[in-house]
Amino acid sequence: MLDISPITSLPGLAKPPKHHILAPILNPAKSPGSTWSSFFPSLSFGGPSQEEVSHKGHISTLDKKKQVDQKREIIGFQNPWPSWHKPTKSEMLASFQWGPDTDPCIPLAASYALPARQIPPISQPSYSDLSNPESAASKAARLLTVQKPDFTPCPVGKKAKVTWLGHASMLLQLSSGVSVVFDPIFSQRCSPSEYFGPIRTYQPPCQVGDLPRIDAVLISHNHYDHLDQESVMGIWGNNKDRVRFFVPLGIGKMMVDLWGLPKERVVEMDWWDNVALTGLTQGSVKVWCTPAQHNCWRSGSGKSGEPNGSLWASWMVEDLQSRDGEELYRVFFGGDTGYQFHTDPAWPPLPPTNWKRGDPLPPAEKEKPEDYPPCPAFKEISDNIGPPDLLLLPISVGASFAYLRSFTTWMPDWGNPMPRHTQGVTGANHMPPWDAVRVFKEMTEGGKGKAVAVGLHWGTFATEPEEVLKTLGGLEWACERQGIGFGRGWDGKHDEGVEDKVFLAVNQGEIESLPSTLPPDDAGHLGLYSTFGSLSLEAVSLQLDEPNPYNLRQTARNFLATRDFARRRCWASKAGHGAVIRVVQRIDVKTIDHIRH
Repeated sequence: MLDISPITSLPGLAKPPKHHILAPILNPAKSPGSTWSSFFPSLSFGGPSQEEVSHKGHISTLDKKKQVDQKREIIGFQNPWPSWHKPTKSEMLASFQWGPDTDPCIPLAASYALPARQIPPISQPSYSDLSNPESAASKAARLLTVQKPDFTPCPVGKKAKVTWLGHASMLLQLSSGVSVVFDPIFSQRCSPSEYFGPIRTYQPPCQVGDLPRIDAVLISHNHYDHLDQESVMGIWGNNKDRVRFFVPLGIGKMMVDLWGLPKERVVEMDWWDNVALTGLTQGSVKVWCTPAQHNCWRSGSGKSGEPNGSLWASWMVEDLQSRDGEELYRVFFGGDTGYQFHTDPAWPPLPPTNWKRGDPLPPAEKEKPEDYPPCPAFKEISDNIGPPDLLLLPISVGASFAYLRSFTTWMPDWGNPMPRHTQGVTGANHMPPWDAVRVFKEMTEGGKGKAVAVGLHWGTFATEPEEVLKTLGGLEWACERQGIGFGRGWDGKHDEGVEDKVFLAVNQGEIESLPSTLPPDDAGHLGLYSTFGSLSLEAVSLQLDEPNPYNLRQTARNFLATRDFARRRCWASKAGHGAVIRVVQRIDVKTIDHIRH
């Protein structure tokens, strides 16, 4: 088991922190947490006093006898920025949409769907009408699939290996040998009950017992779709000799008192706290608890489960391989967070009808003034810690409202009494694709190398196939309009320096191994990447010592012939020569174009 250093905080922070809600100074004979009711936003909180939050970091330091004389207890948490806004009733009503969803991002994504084919059982979502190849359900099922993951360690020469396990669950395997799981959920429902609540449309790519050894579990907040008791306890049962759980303030007490985890294995952290994982054979890893704009509530979890009774957070993980003297490799996990509330029901900007990648972009729309500013936390994280190299960012609007609509999805759109809502009305709490791309750009500004983002918090508890299509099409359009590369897997052209920033929407269970160094300019380099909708999305980077362009093309053909690709392009370069291979049907290479630069 890795050791941990004492927790330290970023110097110069305001005291008390603005995101803490403190009890008023009361009669010392009374408990400061007992005089508040449990209405939202609740100020009732059974957690630690501010003075008792030990910077040794273990939850065992938080259950001391409280001393209230001239001390103010933390009774809750809040978003401290003017960017936080809960929609009013009138704003919510203005956001409602009835009838068919005419968002052009839906046909944009659907246009990349593969030719009709049998869906492998591991990939089959629980949509009806999968047999109709023209249905939204069939196209969503062919665009977003579940693959069996490969949990071998991070390859030599790579900085990180990341696997999307569905929803916000991510497995991060670092080159230092440390394995981290973010927000694991393998249960069928994200709910306090196994009989009701949002249910999976896509099955997980693996079970808890299939995971490799896990050194750390990082939890963003206590909502059921991010903190799943069965999954956490499963990881604990399989890794009792090594795993630690890092959680925001207030969550640890529930995990110890109600779930039975050992106190010494649960580390509660406040925003801007950091701790080093020590005992590695090489390099070092540091974990930062960073701000997010969200909220907390969890029924049946004691006082810390009351609304805003525990903290929510994002995370930054820094990995340093001291043996080669490289700079820190930073991974940012957004968890569940918003960025900006958008009052205008017409937001976000949409692509023209029938627009496809490669078509000319229309003139940019003039930006309208916003009523609320964007959240400053992400810029602050990048400024205070450093720009991340890999960002794991949410790209969807959440599952709660979609769950309510799930009871009426059997009805035709024109007669469905349950409306949809615009993306902007929940933007302060859940960032949609357009804002996720903005955060990606903002956090990586000033970075020295390549940066990659991977989308999460989508395509798992998606009760309607249009949600999958809208997310994919919306992310592609947001990237195109904001000058960011888009892909469905690791992009060969990214290695070649064509794009400094790439946002990936990968399949569940898909592995992405991210390089630490770029190939030499004169090296034979073959990169395979998806234009959008491939079922088999493998990220491949091959070094080829082959001066003959024909042999390069033949190598690409041989590679493609062994895999189930569709709409896949192959790009190769060698000493000024290149080849493009387009595959428009399974295994069948239709055209080969030789391009001489």
